[in-house]
Amino acid sequence: MKLCSVSFIFSVIAIQFLPLSTIVKGQQALDSCNSTLPLEDLALNSSLLQCVEVWTDQNYILRYAKTVENTWSFILSTPASNAYIAIGFSTNGRMVGSSAIVGWITSDGGSGDAKQYLLGGMLPGDVIADQGDLNIVNGSLMIESVSSRLYMSFQLTAELPREKLLYAMGPADFFPSSPEFRLREHQSKTTTTINYNTGPATIGPTMSPGPATTEAAQTRSAPAPSPSSAYGLSPSLLFFVISLVALKLY
Repeated sequence: MKLCSVSFIFSVIAIQFLPLSTIVKGQQALDSCNSTLPLEDLALNSSLLQCVEVWTDQNYILRYAKTVENTWSFILSTPASNAYIAIGFSTNGRMVGSSAIVGWITSDGGSGDAKQYLLGGMLPGDVIADQGDLNIVNGSLMIESVSSRLYMSFQLTAELPREKLLYAMGPADFFPSSPEFRLREHQSKTTTTINYNTGPATIGPTMSPGPATTEAAQTRSAPAPSPSSAYGLSPSLLFFVISLVALKLY
């Protein structure tokens, strides 16, 4: 009985060494490029879709395909995190001057919406709903929630869409509302460059808002090492070593 108590205590201690991201991701509904799309009434054969894991930290998955001449279909899959999700198309990899598609479904599973936004500047008033230069096919823009994930789909008319893409996740528990559908600043974002012909993407750094007011001043902070990694041990190996010591002491 004493040994069981000691083992339980050290098990709890070992769990504390696990990175928080590992615990949180275990609670999310995950998607991957090997997963089958759970969407009904999909207007195209899902096997035709190219797939890229564009934001590993947040499990953002982008699927796309050229369906007909000068028409491209996109499906962005993300965890349902009680926040808006966004994908931007940029000429230079920067937010300002680009156009984005933003979608959300309220936390009670009720109303949802998706809109194009013009990212005209760094202030909330510079981000304007229902404006932008993306030629979205009428009736193609929608967002739905399936098994704790959001799927935002749309079609663009373009010979070749812009290859520099931006992704963002909004602040928790905030959803744009009428009449202006104004956005609040995202809690984090990342960038990719996609070759639409071959599929691979160059993944950029994840950035979170900070005291800086310009994009150029934002930098990615390196995560602090967990106590176990600081000693060069994985959490599981550390737990094994501690258990052996506890057994010997017993």
